[in-house]
Amino acid sequence: MTDKPEARFPPPWTVEETDACLIVKDHAGMSLAYVYFEEEPGRRAAAKLLTRDEARRIAANKPFDLGQSLPCAFS
Repeated sequence: MTDKPEARFPPPWTVEETDACLIVKDHAGMSLAYVYFEEEPGRRAAAKLLTRDEARRIAANKPFDLGQSLPCAFS
């Protein structure tokens, strides 16, 4: 069995919600990820953004690593 590598940003993480995004922060308050969302369907489609619920699921369930790719509307 392979040893699991040490997490680059160990938990606990917190999620701070703003009007346009969720900010995932590490235990020291460093911002690890910004997950943007839009609730209005027309604007969301034009900007290719997530819904608030989709953004919450990503922010709450992902172990963040700077080398990790997150879903992106522009990829």
